[in-house]
Amino acid sequence: MVRASSASCTFLTGGDVAPDREKGKGLFGRLAPLFRDAGYSFLNLEHTLSRSGRLVAGKGFFHRGAPEMAEGLTEAGLDALSIANNHIMDYGEEAFFETLGVLEANSLPAAGAGRSLREARRPVILERGGLRVGLLAYSTTLPQGFAAGPRSPGVNPLRVKTAYRQQLSHDEYPGTAPQVLTSAVPEDLRRMRRDIRALARRADVVLVYQHWGTSMIHGVHDFQREIGRAAIDAGAHAVFGGHQHVLSAVEFHRGRPIVHCTGNLIFDKAEPFFTSATRQTFLFGGTLTKRGVVDPYIVPCRCGVKEPPALLSLHRGEGREIVQMMERLCAPFGARLAPKSDRVSLFPPDG
Repeated sequence: MVRASSASCTFLTGGDVAPDREKGKGLFGRLAPLFRDAGYSFLNLEHTLSRSGRLVAGKGFFHRGAPEMAEGLTEAGLDALSIANNHIMDYGEEAFFETLGVLEANSLPAAGAGRSLREARRPVILERGGLRVGLLAYSTTLPQGFAAGPRSPGVNPLRVKTAYRQQLSHDEYPGTAPQVLTSAVPEDLRRMRRDIRALARRADVVLVYQHWGTSMIHGVHDFQREIGRAAIDAGAHAVFGGHQHVLSAVEFHRGRPIVHCTGNLIFDKAEPFFTSATRQTFLFGGTLTKRGVVDPYIVPCRCGVKEPPALLSLHRGEGREIVQMMERLCAPFGARLAPKSDRVSLFPPDG
């Protein structure tokens, strides 16, 4: 059966979600209807939903929430989740397997981690609005033992190499900082390209989530641009990133968005390095068609910490600060922002 070329559905995503509170009901507050009303929505679930397992030795920063948190995810009508991140294995295999069971019991399909590398590579494919929408997820943040293997559970890995180059003479300029060079491991990058091409043969729209970047850093590393552009060149219609806990740029490659980070949407455990910047977040929306994401936009919000996240005004206070921040972050990449009444439209450099 040939699908009509006019097939489309609205789309919504947002920042990382790590709920750990008394109950899951009401998790998203006034944002829940926005996700429910979207034709397709997904988020990154940053940790396990479990009570079992033991904390992995040597894990300095760790998170998890009770299985009841799933009620809030289903209440928001989320279509899919990414679970490719550096906390989904914090409490070992037992907690991870319990989480997979919780998600399955709540009809929450997840991409990016599994009982083996083959399962972690498996996309979520759903039909929405006459479109087959596919989601793949990867993590470049890989605590020891978190990467899935042929016979071992874990996340879908996209490893990165880091090198340091001294820019000035040590003798003349002692103590100067080196240049940091980052690049994706070629084997993993090739695997990602193969998986995207394979998914593009099965789906009308291909979305890719990447857990990448550096905590508390607004800037974009070379490896992120390399991976994001490679994903789009292979057939992805959009790439979405998380992990940094703070806002980062939106850029466009071949007219398709690479959203480097939308911040934290719900994060109930405050890390000692968090600042007021970790409360800044935004939703990213648009319309999915066979051409990709049409009419993309963002909506500024305040991260929920032991309370629901909140919608903010574009034109005053915290919301206006977020818009101004995004204008500064996007400017080096040429992406343009145009505030409207209730959202900020995004345009590529030649849009």
